[in-house]
Amino acid sequence: MDKLTEEQRRRNMQAVKATGTKIEVALAKFLFARGHRYRKNDKTVFGKPDLTFKKLKIAVFVDGEFWHGKDWEENKNRLKTNQEFWIKKIERNIERDKEVNQKLLENGWTTLRFWGKDIEKDLLNCAIEVENAINEAKMDLKEKISLEEIKGKQFRVRIVEPECNKEAVLTHYMHNSKNGVSKFYKKDAVEYTKEILQYKYPEETITNLVAEEALQYGIFDTFSIPFPPIENPKFKFIDLFAGIGGFRLAMQNLGGKCVFTSEWDKEAKKTYRANFGETPFGDITKEETKSYIPDGFDLGVSLSGRAFRCNLFVRSSQKGFPLQSLTQTVA
Repeated sequence: MDKLTEEQRRRNMQAVKATGTKIEVALAKFLFARGHRYRKNDKTVFGKPDLTFKKLKIAVFVDGEFWHGKDWEENKNRLKTNQEFWIKKIERNIERDKEVNQKLLENGWTTLRFWGKDIEKDLLNCAIEVENAINEAKMDLKEKISLEEIKGKQFRVRIVEPECNKEAVLTHYMHNSKNGVSKFYKKDAVEYTKEILQYKYPEETITNLVAEEALQYGIFDTFSIPFPPIENPKFKFIDLFAGIGGFRLAMQNLGGKCVFTSEWDKEAKKTYRANFGETPFGDITKEETKSYIPDGFDLGVSLSGRAFRCNLFVRSSQKGFPLQSLTQTVA
């Protein structure tokens, strides 16, 4: 039963901001600090996005769960006051969002929508999703395909993706906090966490110690996944050209613990993170990526014809398992 009078309800609804919410500001500040410039609530763009990258044709919306009908079929029956009015209003908002998405798509725009709670819970990944869209749009304006000259002919080798290993550093640090490998990721992980917290909580003083404690307390949720790492692993291994994680899953089933993974394909990286909670590092042929491989693992990669052959070296743990060498061929 609603305990508010009609006047109290009216005042509450009037107090709800349409723009400039705290969560929206947190995302905007974070992106600004990363060097990205945007317009807020640009009326010249259909739908008046919360953030607009006009030259790149990227529109970002931060949607409140109530007003935009999150899990609507489940939640609409929970409305107790003036149900007919609110159902009609929110369902119109849902349809309006679809219309905006379609119109922007037809005009060549990339549209990103985030629930407010998702930004509040995981600002990092929401910001990285925006950055990925920005980087991809910038490539569209320049060169997107890497070409190699072979016997006078040009062949498309692969899609070029800008490197941004910060999310990989964070997730690898958290997934290796108990096996001694996290030390290889700690410095960068703490620094990036500090950067995130400074913009999420601008009124607080964020030190390296605060950032490190936040990591230890699990401020980023990376373990709500279908294939979590096993406890008490028998050996450690690295996963190169990881794809969506088939090799890793097999090795985990054998009792292994993955301590480093790399994959350059953007969509495969998203799936891998959804499966295992870790974002793979980027192109393994780049020195920056190689620098994150933990000590004790050798790396051999050869390119022959149309196939990549990479030796994935598995390092034994302290339980006395011998060093194993596995060869994976990707046609």
